[in-house]
Amino acid sequence: MNKKIKNKNKILTIITIIIAIFFTTTSIFALTNYFSKQRKEKIQLMNNLPFFTIERTGGNNEDKTLLPIPIPNLNEQKYNHLITIEHEATLNSDGMDINVPLYLKISTKYDTLQTFTNPEKYLNVGLKVDNNDYNDTKRPQIRLNDKGIGSLKIQISIEQKEIITNKNPQLELICDYELVDSQGKAFDGGSQTIENKISNLS
Repeated sequence: MNKKIKNKNKILTIITIIIAIFFTTTSIFALTNYFSKQRKEKIQLMNNLPFFTIERTGGNNEDKTLLPIPIPNLNEQKYNHLITIEHEATLNSDGMDINVPLYLKISTKYDTLQTFTNPEKYLNVGLKVDNNDYNDTKRPQIRLNDKGIGSLKIQISIEQKEIITNKNPQLELICDYELVDSQGKAFDGGSQTIENKISNLS
């Protein structure tokens, strides 16, 4: 009989302890929950990004050979004293709201493929944008239309003022196009403020 009572008491004690632990845990969880909240914030991400392209639209550099000015042209089908190249620079905002004025900066350089030196001594290059002489101090602005697209037509002219005496001279004209601000400075991506702060702390 005593054994049964002792067993009942043990069972009651165990149940009481389990209930106490349950309520204690629930209370602690409730208290923790009371001081802990979560909130979700929506972040809008870019879906479409603007893109800038340069396309060749014309010119005679692929079917004519540049003839030095001192030499008369005896075959106009094959040679020309003036080589022309036409490009079109296009900016497509692709839905991005752009409210900063953008200007086209153009620079040219020669690659002679190591066949002769000092190409500037032999060649003149002229640049026009939308039929106006290109001026690096007054760069042309690229303006977007109501569809978010802006374009500028570039005309490049090359003439050879002196004869190159090197055997088999070769030439490539490299044109660099860049969209810049009104001061001619390139646009950088966003600054990594958070990373910078972390690196400064460590």
